[in-house]
Amino acid sequence: MNLINFFKSRPYLLCILTGILFGISFPPLNIYPAVFIAVALYIYILTQCESYKQVIRRTYILFFVFELIAVSWIMLSAFNEGADWFIAIGGFFTLIIHPFLFYVIPSIVLFFFYRTLKKYNHQTLFIFIFPFVWVGFEYFQTLGQINFPWLFLAYTQTYNLSKIQFIEVTGMFGLSFWICIIGCLLYKLLFFIYSGRKNTAKLIILISFIVVIYLLPDCFNFLFINRTSLSNVEQNPIKEEIQVSIIQPNVNPWKKWGSQINQITEDYANQIREAASQEPKPDLIILPETAFPYYLRYDYYDSHYKIIQNVVDSIDIPVLTGTPDLFVYPDVNSAPPDARTLNSKGEKYDVFNSAVLIEPGMHKDSLMVHNKAKLVIASERMPYQEKLTFLQDMIKWSVGLSSFQMGQDTTVFSIIVPREADTGIIRTFEMDTVYNFNAAICYESVYPEFVADYVRKGSEFIVIITNDGWWGKLFGVYQHNQYAVLRAVENRRWIARCANTGISDFISPYGDMFDATEVNVKTIISKKIEARDFQTIYTMYGDILGRFSMYSIVVLFLFFMFLRFRHKNSQN
Repeated sequence: MNLINFFKSRPYLLCILTGILFGISFPPLNIYPAVFIAVALYIYILTQCESYKQVIRRTYILFFVFELIAVSWIMLSAFNEGADWFIAIGGFFTLIIHPFLFYVIPSIVLFFFYRTLKKYNHQTLFIFIFPFVWVGFEYFQTLGQINFPWLFLAYTQTYNLSKIQFIEVTGMFGLSFWICIIGCLLYKLLFFIYSGRKNTAKLIILISFIVVIYLLPDCFNFLFINRTSLSNVEQNPIKEEIQVSIIQPNVNPWKKWGSQINQITEDYANQIREAASQEPKPDLIILPETAFPYYLRYDYYDSHYKIIQNVVDSIDIPVLTGTPDLFVYPDVNSAPPDARTLNSKGEKYDVFNSAVLIEPGMHKDSLMVHNKAKLVIASERMPYQEKLTFLQDMIKWSVGLSSFQMGQDTTVFSIIVPREADTGIIRTFEMDTVYNFNAAICYESVYPEFVADYVRKGSEFIVIITNDGWWGKLFGVYQHNQYAVLRAVENRRWIARCANTGISDFISPYGDMFDATEVNVKTIISKKIEARDFQTIYTMYGDILGRFSMYSIVVLFLFFMFLRFRHKNSQN
């Protein structure tokens, strides 16, 4: 009781404490139970405010402290060897602006709902509204070009594998919803204790509810996971396993742009040969995002491309690699408004951050390509620059990052792998097996519905290629790797994750990690993974809960405005 009174008289100290609890609950600190307490304290702080000014001040401090712990690595990355000073500015403005846009504004809406309910003496209903509002605003962050969907509550549970398996039904927003419910119940428990009530029966009921809700994911595991295990071939068809090799080249991303491309090309050619020489022989070799610091398929670099193509032809194994890809529009009128001008003739072109599948015997113009569609704000592209073209040249990096064009394709890669099959009678014979997969490039892997869409289109395993070398060994590297766990469980797909400087690994459909590499180490890892044909409920239907929650905010807001309007008229 004294502790509650202590913080009640020092609200800003409580805001700082709550921000710390939010921050330490995220990877890689792995103190995920702290998020439940943080949500409860946040609700308490919100409901103790007496004005919108207090809401803005207190919640801004809270979430600024939270992001200072969780994403200050963006700004601190400027101290890595060879880093561009601009990243410090970008990180600083992220810390300043993001808490207001994506946490203070939702807090204002929540306070509006609470104050309206309190006016009618129904403030208890707030705990039923809160999970929908929070999840609705989280889902909203995945839409449009101005977003940074990095700090969703669900990501706090990526180490807590026993509690996340049900997201094959609900997706990650179901996990955020579950966290909010527990946080709301803990708030009620806190309020019950603070009020000094001595109703032991109600206290036991409330604690029992908290325990039951916390154990619900375990009940899901007991009822469904054990009975319909993904190893059950009849219920969950699995193709033959595919051997995948991942090359982690460990190239300093700040120094490779404009460096000796001959040496880089030869180094990759040698690493591809080395990966191909491993036993068992790989069926697919993967290189990271923008592995080649030049336009690999552009005619000017044809001699370098042929070196890689010749290696692929000699080993007879397809190679997936990241590369910037230059595309010249055949018709100027087909170019988007923010396309670049190539020459004095007025020809238009664009540059994409791409994943290219180099196959044996295939001409470079016929290769399958995925152009990155989810681009990092102010790093790879300014938001809505196609409409506000003057924004295009605001960002200029010292490396090949700025002003990428957004990809519009929905490429699902396919490779054909010869297999030997035994008739059981006379002899063995060869069969060709087709494997389909998608390649999420870096930031794309934090968009759940975006990844699920590719699985819905036939992707049987997921590849993530990324270049997290910008962040050194800071939190961002570990967070990005952990977040992929949710994509694996949501879609029940194996993930092969290839990172330039690490972390590279394989993630099972249950979220278990295999062969995870150290950061800043040059290495090759290889594993047999399963190609899966079936689709989860989440894969088929996407973020139903997220969309419903977002629309609920609009409906609730309009309804509460109507109540206030009616109340005001009745007084007149």
